[in-house]
Amino acid sequence: MNKIKISLLHLAPRTGDLEYNKILLMQSLELCAQIKSDWVITPELWVCGYSFERVIGKDWIASQPDSWVTDLCSNMPAWNFNLFLSMPEKDTSTNLLHNTVFVIDRTGQIIGKYQKIKVLPQSEGWSSPGTEVKSILVDNTLTGILICADAYRSQISDQYKQQKVKLLICPSAWGPGDCAPNGEWEQRSGELHVPLIVCNRTGKDLNVVDWTGSESIVAENGNRVLSASPENSTILTFELDIESGKVVSEQFHQIPIEVTL
Repeated sequence: MNKIKISLLHLAPRTGDLEYNKILLMQSLELCAQIKSDWVITPELWVCGYSFERVIGKDWIASQPDSWVTDLCSNMPAWNFNLFLSMPEKDTSTNLLHNTVFVIDRTGQIIGKYQKIKVLPQSEGWSSPGTEVKSILVDNTLTGILICADAYRSQISDQYKQQKVKLLICPSAWGPGDCAPNGEWEQRSGELHVPLIVCNRTGKDLNVVDWTGSESIVAENGNRVLSASPENSTILTFELDIESGKVVSEQFHQIPIEVTL
C-alpha cells in the first residue's frame, strides 16, 4: 500500500477581495504543511469569488506565474506537497483570459496546467474556453483535471480515459439548489474506474449565489465514498492508496480555518 494524504480546501472566499482571499489561502496552506499533506487542492476561483467581475472587473487578471504565484512557488520545498492551484490567467499571445488550474510540484515547479473548457457563457463570459485535454504526471501518477462543469458530461473525461489516467481532480464552484450536482461526479468516476476528487467551495457570492451546503466529495468506481459540506472555510483531509486507487479513510478529517488578518 502506498498511502498519500490529500487535503481539499473547502473555502469561503470574499467576492472581489483578492487580498483577503490570498491570506485565507496562505494560512490554509501552512496548515496543510503542518499536517503533512501530500496533495492539496483549491476550489474553483478561490482567489476572486465567482461573480468577481461585478466588483473588480477583469483587468487585474495577469499572465502566470505573476509575482504572487512565484512567491508561493518558493514555499513549496518547505511545505513538501503538490498543489492544484486555481488561478485566472491572461494569455499574452492572444490576450484571452482563461479559468485555469496550475499544478505545482513539491519543488515549486509548475509541471502542468488545465484551462476550463465548458465555460458558462453568461456568468463566466470573461473566460475563453480552453482547448487542450492533457493529463499531468504528479508523483508518478497520471492525473486528469476537470473544472466544475467540465464534469457535467463525459466528453472531456473520455479523453482522459484514452490517456489511462489513474485519478481525476475536480476543483469546483458547484452549489446546491435547482442545478445541484445529480450524480455526474459518480458517473465520471464509474466510467473511468478511477477516483474522482471534488474540491468545492462554500459561502455567499454577493446576492447571486449561496454556496452554503455545497459538497466536496470523493467518488470511487461510480460510488460516493466521502462527502462533506461545512458552512465555513475548512480543510478536508483523507488518505488514498495511490496504487490501488482505493480510499483508505472512512470519513474526512475536518480542520476549521480561522483567518488571522
